[in-house]
Amino acid sequence: MATAGFTTVNLKTLTGCLLGCLLLKIGLSMAFLLPRTWLPETGPKASEAAISSTAPETPASLPRLLSLVEKERRALLAREAAAAAKEEQLVQLKKEVEERLKELQTLQNRVLEILEEEKRIQGEHNRHLVATLQAMSPDRASKLLEKMEDEEAVRLLRRLPGKEAGAILSLLNPDKAARLSHRLLK
Repeated sequence: MATAGFTTVNLKTLTGCLLGCLLLKIGLSMAFLLPRTWLPETGPKASEAAISSTAPETPASLPRLLSLVEKERRALLAREAAAAAKEEQLVQLKKEVEERLKELQTLQNRVLEILEEEKRIQGEHNRHLVATLQAMSPDRASKLLEKMEDEEAVRLLRRLPGKEAGAILSLLNPDKAARLSHRLLK
């Protein structure tokens, strides 16, 4: 699984490349730091030297170079382990975030369902109230609307047929009738 741009395969490949580069560096260092007897010579002296020497001499810097290689290898393995731990941590965090997102989406859907249900109930309530207002005489309906909030009264008047709404408005207090008429125009 890829996270933060690294994969396990990429880390292993990176480790191999770094070890290869380190070995190349050691080889080049040996070529420049070691006595010339370690470098292959060309010509007749080279063949004489090859015949006369059966085992090469071990330079004093070779153990130091090997310890440096081992130290670099351990550091590289430690970095690889740290990267793997970070990757695992990121995977875990991603799972937690996805779970929280699912929970939030479920809650959001539930809230939307509740709001829709409330709208439906309010609509049924308003339909019932409109039917009740239509069944009342305009005088009684105007007394009821007189006690209501303006917004609620406007909502109900909009649902009444124009003739019935006009009859009720004509019986309301003139100030309230003017406010409701003004809101009905909006």
